[in-house]
Amino acid sequence: MIEAIKMRSCATYDFEGASISNCQKINFIYGANGSGKSTISNFLQTPTDPYYSKSEIVWSSGTRSEIVVYNRRFREQNFSNSEIAGVFTLGQATIEEIHALEALKERKKALEKEYDNDSNSLANKCVAEKNHMDDFRDTIWSVILKNHDHEFQEAFSGLRNSKDKFRDEVIRRFHLGHDSKDTLEELRTRAHTLYSSKPESCALIQNPFSACKSVLTEIENDDIWQKIVVGNNDIPIGKFIQRLNNADWVNQGRSYISEGLCPFCQQPTITDNFLEQLSQFFDAQYKEDVSRIATLMSRYDAEIKRVIPALNSLLENTRSIAVGGLDAEIFRVKISNLDIQMRKNLELFEQKKREPSRKFAINCTQGLTTELDMVIRTANEKIKVHNRIVDNYNVEKQKLTDDIWVYLLDEQESLIKSYLSDIAGFTKAKKSLQDKLKGLRDRINRLDNEILLAEKNITSVQPTVDEINRLLKAYGFENFKIAPSPKQENFYQIQRPDGTLASNTLSEGEETFIAFLYFMQLAKGATELSKVSSKRILVLDDPICSLDSTILYIVSAIVKDLIKEIQSGQSDVEQIFLFTHNVFFHKEVSFVNGRVQASADVNYWTIHKDALVSKIESYGQHNPISTSYELLWREVRDNHITSVVTIQNTMRRIIENYFGMLGTKKYDYIVDKFETAEEKMICDSLFYWINDGSHSIPDDLYIDSYSDSVDKYKEIFRRVFVAAGHEAHYNMMMGIGTNSDSE
Repeated sequence: MIEAIKMRSCATYDFEGASISNCQKINFIYGANGSGKSTISNFLQTPTDPYYSKSEIVWSSGTRSEIVVYNRRFREQNFSNSEIAGVFTLGQATIEEIHALEALKERKKALEKEYDNDSNSLANKCVAEKNHMDDFRDTIWSVILKNHDHEFQEAFSGLRNSKDKFRDEVIRRFHLGHDSKDTLEELRTRAHTLYSSKPESCALIQNPFSACKSVLTEIENDDIWQKIVVGNNDIPIGKFIQRLNNADWVNQGRSYISEGLCPFCQQPTITDNFLEQLSQFFDAQYKEDVSRIATLMSRYDAEIKRVIPALNSLLENTRSIAVGGLDAEIFRVKISNLDIQMRKNLELFEQKKREPSRKFAINCTQGLTTELDMVIRTANEKIKVHNRIVDNYNVEKQKLTDDIWVYLLDEQESLIKSYLSDIAGFTKAKKSLQDKLKGLRDRINRLDNEILLAEKNITSVQPTVDEINRLLKAYGFENFKIAPSPKQENFYQIQRPDGTLASNTLSEGEETFIAFLYFMQLAKGATELSKVSSKRILVLDDPICSLDSTILYIVSAIVKDLIKEIQSGQSDVEQIFLFTHNVFFHKEVSFVNGRVQASADVNYWTIHKDALVSKIESYGQHNPISTSYELLWREVRDNHITSVVTIQNTMRRIIENYFGMLGTKKYDYIVDKFETAEEKMICDSLFYWINDGSHSIPDDLYIDSYSDSVDKYKEIFRRVFVAAGHEAHYNMMMGIGTNSDSE
């Protein structure tokens, strides 16, 4: 069945559109002429027309039924010439054949019901899967993209505008592998390099220790600093200097000896022999050791003057420091510590030079230099990595993106695995239902073939022809009939009693009525054998157009009978949409089974035009169009209404409405109000007349309206109200004593 009809961007429906939603088996749509009813029926007749490309039919299940539409276009297409196509219905057949065909249809109906149930189960499973996918989509969007977008924006490029696309990328990459070897901090560092503007190469930090570290260690570890440097003890003065332990004092004093004067007492006590002994005491070895001390001290001082400025100058290269990840403040402190240590050593060397005979413990700077050297080497390794990335930018950038995804998916492994397991369950369940549906569809198709074969033997066009002719005669149309076409098999003509074609001489009302009868037979059959028993949806667009009031009630009765069959499931028509602008017809056709109360399989809508735009309003199970009590009286007082059927029905309804509180005894009560037997008989004749003519129309009824009989019963109708003491009400409703009949 159709679940909803959505009209948009066609005729009087704007781009926002309007919808007939929650459609039931029976659907009544009321709207004035020009409100947009025919646009909907034309769309349902040709939904593939490009003009209706923005409109849509929503089906309640995957199965689509044939839509058969009665409207102006139907009348023009089928009655524009003298030939009309035959409608195949079930013809004459044995009871056994009919029962066998019905059994096949019942089996098909049961299979279709099972198919619909399984289709609904599949649809529900698809909805549950979609909801699960959406929940996972929202969750994974939050825990991955929202939590990391600020630092890894480039990795999610092209995925921020679609949560579905992001979810699909998560699943795709998860299947590729997700065993991360990186830390989050490493990924951040690489992202800082690659995801900013395209990086440039960076110079390595010049390491001043590459050449001097071993020199410093060599000088600081030289054994001269622990050696007691003294003169030759084998000469007489040597033993004395040794005993006094003042060799350094004597050696310094030698430089002050001048012209034999002692530098200490300033007396001419220095002899040539004494000078010779001093010279022999401070021999070549002594001089060599002293010279070594001076040389080492000079080299050490040179290294201080080279290394410390070089280290300080490194801090000026801020880009290399930044790329290498070197902490400038800590590095500066380490330089200061090395500088202090080296200068302390240099002071010790100075003392050794002045006092060669003393031992000095030199502080080794190897630990500090090694530490500084390692810091610089580590920074340079990072710079080398940076430069390799720069040299191979695009490849490294893609690798970074892949590594980021691997890390983030690794973090959410349990969540993603659980989701994939659930989806596998949905897939398995859907596959099972799809396989079952395919099997059911194959069985239904086989039954269709069996039904088609059975129907070929018992279907016929003649029952349709006979039924239309019977209805035409019953309703008083005896001046034309349906007859076989002499030119084409299974085609028929509209003929006059003398055999001449009548299609071009029919009145508009006659043509409309026969078109409607033909359509109703088409609703029960088909113009093709293969579609005789197929399910269909009927659309009636103003079927009483151009009909007089008598035929209006006849058409209403036919439609009501069809509605009863649809509601009871006895018809191949599974759903009907009835569009009308006629209040009386709407009221009559919706008055099914003698009641108008709400029904679960009946819904109502109205269509109206607001500022040239059609709007559709739903009323659910409540009928918004009521033929009011005033409208009934208006029908009685209209001098132009002379139809017996119309007046009979109207009078009955007025009396039942007004005297309804009297229950089933209302007719006896009214008759008793007349005084004489003759008046009572006249009143009884009115009730017999209106009850006989308004409740039903027998199949063999011949309608003939006489205006004089109508006027006669109108007068009896007036006397009913006078006799019952309600003449004032009668005068008010008939407009007697007022200026306007419409009041």
